[in-house]
Amino acid sequence: MFVGRDREFYRKTLVLMLPVILQQLISIGINFLDNLMIGSFGETSIAAAAFANQAYAFFQFICMGLGSGAVVMSSQFWGRGEKAPMRVTAAMSLRVTAAISAVFTLLGAVWPRLLLRIFTGDGAVIAAGEAYMRLIGVTFLLSGLSSTATYLMRSVGKVRVPLVGSAAAFFLNIFFNWVFIFGKLGAPRLELVGAAVGTVIARAFEFLFVFGYFAVKEDAFGFRLKHFLLPGGDLRRQYVKFSLPVLFSDTLLGLSLSLVGVIYGHISAEISAANSISGSLVRLITVINSGMSGASAIVIGNTIGEGDIPLARRQGNTYILLSFLFGFAVIPVLLGLTGPYMRLYTIQPETARIARTMLLLTYCMLPLQMVAFVISKGILRGGGDTRFLLLADSSCVWFISLPLGALAGFVWHLSPGWVYFLLNVEFPLKGIVCFIRYCSGKWIKVIRSK
Repeated sequence: MFVGRDREFYRKTLVLMLPVILQQLISIGINFLDNLMIGSFGETSIAAAAFANQAYAFFQFICMGLGSGAVVMSSQFWGRGEKAPMRVTAAMSLRVTAAISAVFTLLGAVWPRLLLRIFTGDGAVIAAGEAYMRLIGVTFLLSGLSSTATYLMRSVGKVRVPLVGSAAAFFLNIFFNWVFIFGKLGAPRLELVGAAVGTVIARAFEFLFVFGYFAVKEDAFGFRLKHFLLPGGDLRRQYVKFSLPVLFSDTLLGLSLSLVGVIYGHISAEISAANSISGSLVRLITVINSGMSGASAIVIGNTIGEGDIPLARRQGNTYILLSFLFGFAVIPVLLGLTGPYMRLYTIQPETARIARTMLLLTYCMLPLQMVAFVISKGILRGGGDTRFLLLADSSCVWFISLPLGALAGFVWHLSPGWVYFLLNVEFPLKGIVCFIRYCSGKWIKVIRSK
């Protein structure tokens, strides 16, 4: 029923899981330090950077969908040792990534005001953020290709190069931010624009390091730049069937999270601030969820590719049990951290009360939330059941969670706790729906190269 004491299973899970967690923590650290350095130049600069980074955060969800979609196919082909279709999958994924990333680069670099107006109507903030957004826009294409190459390498267990690239980019970002924001070592003092210069340098390095390695030296795929235009052939239909639903699912998720922020913002400043405060701690939980779900998708995809369906089921059972137990185990730790964490903020008592309520509700839903993440973003994706997941994701968020949350806040005028719960009710609902799907066994889809 379970994997039991299979040391190779647990070793492989940790090897895949830990780098994902570390890379996401590095990303959170970059955003935190950016805000800390920019914070000394006033609220307008902070807001301008925040809105520009919201556009980048939405783009990252698209990148996550592109990369995860590629993993669905490449992990199964790797399990069967089929290198030729792996190269074709890489080529198709990178072409789609390049096309979508180019659109964002064009918007950011050429029409930054248009992109910023989506998030704010404040003329002063838009004016302050225009130059910042124009420079950040250059990084969309670089980041998109680096991200997809990272996911492809993860699907075959190669995690060291992307992790080293992210870590080096993190320290480069900090250093060049310090240099150009404050005008150190003889550089001009660029303030907000200096933060963008530091980000461009860091992202350019990461692209050269990660994508350069993938296109020049990586041997599992054997992908080289000459393969970029490889025709999809019969795999085009498979890509549309199995990979594109993941892109749509994660894009819709990114949109829904943006709308959640809009709902909070139109209810009250207190609930919006409380969500921002609690969200920083909740984001750490999401990092762990992403690590475990990403590892489970690859391990199970490889096992299905090898043709061992009974083992894939046992691995799935084990991941569900581990996620459920881990969800319970971290609750006491988070409860212990809540008090010290809240004391870091100087806020009104009402805002603090709402933030604590949000955190406590998150802890109550945590076991089901972790199970939902691991089954939906991990097990079922690894099994190729991506079309069902698109329906489950979009239905739970767009037809249940968002409407109920909006009604609770704008029509029923319920307390902030109820609004928060209903906006997050998708997780327990999705966990239940996906668990039923998992038990049916219909989630296992063997992806053929021909």
